[in-house]
Amino acid sequence: MQTLLPDDGPVKPKASSIFARRILPGMVALLVIALIVAAAALIHIARRIDQDALQQSHFLVGKALQAQHDWMNRSIVDYAFWGDAYMHLNRQVDLDWAYTQANLGPSLYKDFDYEVVLVISPAGDTAYAVVRGELQTIDGFEFLHGLPQLLARAREAVEEESGVSALLWADGQPALVAAAALTTGGTDIDEDEGPASILLFVDLLDAERLAEIGEQYAIEHLRLAPDSTPTDDPRIERPLENGSTIQLTWTPAQPGRLLLWVTLPILAAVALGLGLLAWLLIRHALRSLHLLDISYARLAASRSALAESEERFRDVAEAASDWIWETDAQARLTFLSNRFRQITGHESSQWLGRPLLELLISDSAALQNWLQAPQVAPLRSSYRAADGCERFCRLAARAIHQDDKLVGYRGTASDITEETKAQARVQYLSQHDALTGLPNRSRLRDYLDQNLAALRSGSALTLLYIDLDRFKPVNDTLGHAAGDEVLIGVASRLRQHTRDGDLVARLGGDEFVVALHRMSEDTDIDRLCNRIIEAISAPFVYEDQQINIGASIGVALAPDDANQANELLRCADIALYQAKDAGRGTWRAYGREMDQRLHERLQREEALRVAIAEQQLEVYYQPRYLSHGMQIIGAEALVRWNHPERGLLLPEQFIPLAEETGLIIPLGRWVLHQACSQATRWPGDTVVSVNLSPLQLHDDRLLDEIAQALGENDLPGKRLELEVTESALLRETQGTLDQLKRIKALGVHLAVDDFGTGYSSLTSLRHYPFDVIKIDNSFVAGIGQSMEDHSIVRALIELGRGLQMRVTAEGVETEEQLRLLKDDGCTEVQGFHMSHPMPADELQRLLSQLPARD
Repeated sequence: MQTLLPDDGPVKPKASSIFARRILPGMVALLVIALIVAAAALIHIARRIDQDALQQSHFLVGKALQAQHDWMNRSIVDYAFWGDAYMHLNRQVDLDWAYTQANLGPSLYKDFDYEVVLVISPAGDTAYAVVRGELQTIDGFEFLHGLPQLLARAREAVEEESGVSALLWADGQPALVAAAALTTGGTDIDEDEGPASILLFVDLLDAERLAEIGEQYAIEHLRLAPDSTPTDDPRIERPLENGSTIQLTWTPAQPGRLLLWVTLPILAAVALGLGLLAWLLIRHALRSLHLLDISYARLAASRSALAESEERFRDVAEAASDWIWETDAQARLTFLSNRFRQITGHESSQWLGRPLLELLISDSAALQNWLQAPQVAPLRSSYRAADGCERFCRLAARAIHQDDKLVGYRGTASDITEETKAQARVQYLSQHDALTGLPNRSRLRDYLDQNLAALRSGSALTLLYIDLDRFKPVNDTLGHAAGDEVLIGVASRLRQHTRDGDLVARLGGDEFVVALHRMSEDTDIDRLCNRIIEAISAPFVYEDQQINIGASIGVALAPDDANQANELLRCADIALYQAKDAGRGTWRAYGREMDQRLHERLQREEALRVAIAEQQLEVYYQPRYLSHGMQIIGAEALVRWNHPERGLLLPEQFIPLAEETGLIIPLGRWVLHQACSQATRWPGDTVVSVNLSPLQLHDDRLLDEIAQALGENDLPGKRLELEVTESALLRETQGTLDQLKRIKALGVHLAVDDFGTGYSSLTSLRHYPFDVIKIDNSFVAGIGQSMEDHSIVRALIELGRGLQMRVTAEGVETEEQLRLLKDDGCTEVQGFHMSHPMPADELQRLLSQLPARD
């Protein structure tokens, strides 16, 4: 059928007929094809997922076995290339050293799960066997099939300083066996002639062990493959050392099949729903099209007049800088200028006829109230642009009346996105830390004020004051970029240990605060603090380098400890100080007695500051002697405090306080100048030794102070010896090494003090420019009673001789200790047996009475 327009224009077909003949069949066909393609794609994806999962499991099984090989290779080398193991296990086995002292015994089973440890002599005998932590006698060649080939490869691998590992059949089941020839490990131990014994670690791959290895790589039920295993189960074959093979199998994951079971029913339900929806839409569309056909003639009649009106309005709208909008009385958009598309990215045609509220992100009632009185003030609102970003605008509007009847609204919209973002950024930065994004001190203060004022009876607010330990060396050694990465990581870990409603803030530097609700029990606080300390102590990685820090925490509770923000922070800060004073890496809760202890500490700090300023300090000297001839060759400067009330105080009574407060720097500077001044009156080449604290090593003025002390007193650099503790070197890096080299260039001698207590590596010791090793008195004190201490002292003396350094034994208090040290070749001694520390004038008299040294 056709219809005529009112102006007798051309006949046009009905829209409903066009829809039924052309559009409807295409829609149905498209829907069916889409569902079929979706189902086929889903099945294909599921199969592909299962295949990928199977390939990945093959790779992970191989990776798991290779990881065990690599681990055992590293483990066997650590023990086989050990000089002590070579001395006690090669040729003849020392059971007391190996088994009784647990150097190569039950601990390997308890700690590393090595069921069997064997030592095979060059003659092929099983010289030593520990089975599941128990000493037993077994024949290694009967126990392990294919052992000769493994032993041969182990002897060849010793040339490459490595061990070997292989799969062998052991005691009726496969086993992972690592072997390495015993060597001296690069020490000066004399090697025996002929081949060395072979050390073997055996890890039995029973069902439980295979399952454990598989679980480490997310492999379910890794096991040996029996002949009855179904052919569709995956398998992987591994060769044994004797030429045979074993096959492993596992239960493969099938995520694709699970995906089909879950999604296919859903897809079927969706297809049914879409069919029903399509039927309803078609009915509605046909009805709507019929109505459109009726109204088409009416609309065509007014088209010409409307076009003229729109053309005039468009000319005005496009001349404006902002986009112009117009709505009907129900606030549905009837016009949008071209600037709307340029600013928002939306096509105007997509929004015409839709409510203005759909475009704006605003409350419906608020928008309606503003439209009714728009002259009061412009409306600030936001909307979603075509690119998905939220933008902001300022709306101005006026009502449109016709015959005293409201017919719509017309107005302009100014884009203020950048202005709004700038204001929001300023507001955010005023309340948050720029680096970590955490709330800052200002936001924390507002939070505490609000929540403390809102505390109800029986409720509590817990405040954790967190300070990072060992963070300053990160900035000093790796740079501030590394420090920033660590701070960001700490912020992330703290967020992970808090709940919604709690607050994590950064006060600045390396200080953080956590405010918690619903946590006031001691057990809960203890558990949370320990979790936070453990989380922060976990290594951070920056540019492939591990960074290890720690944390100390002070805890305060409101309202028990305080009900004001400043006071609560002060209590938590006092508790934090107590945690650091307790050794760091721990936490302490605030107690009233802490105020008293802090007050007393501040008094001690002020007294020490006054003592340094008023020179209440005095330098004592303990002579150092040559072992042979017992001639005095130098003296160590030891500071004393002539306290006006407590008398003469020893260093251990005030030096720790000086190091904590930073007063060690002016104190150490005073001792250095005093020692150089008094040493100028000593005869000959007598050397004065002065201790340097770790803080002094970081002092930029240290080198100038040393040069000034030598120059002012006309003291040759070779007569000054600076002592640095070994433990201080463990925290230092290239900067410290460069500092020590510059000091060494002044001609000053350098000594490593308390040697043997810091566990520094021989490599780092060899790189530092030291002249003297000072053996810690804790080892010297036991050389007469303990073979272990005596062995350590003898080894340290040999180490010093090998590094061409002089060796000084501290704390010699008996004639027997002196005799043993002389017999061991110690070059210098110092201790109460020869002389107690004495004032400078007394040492001066002693030196003047001694005959001149050759």
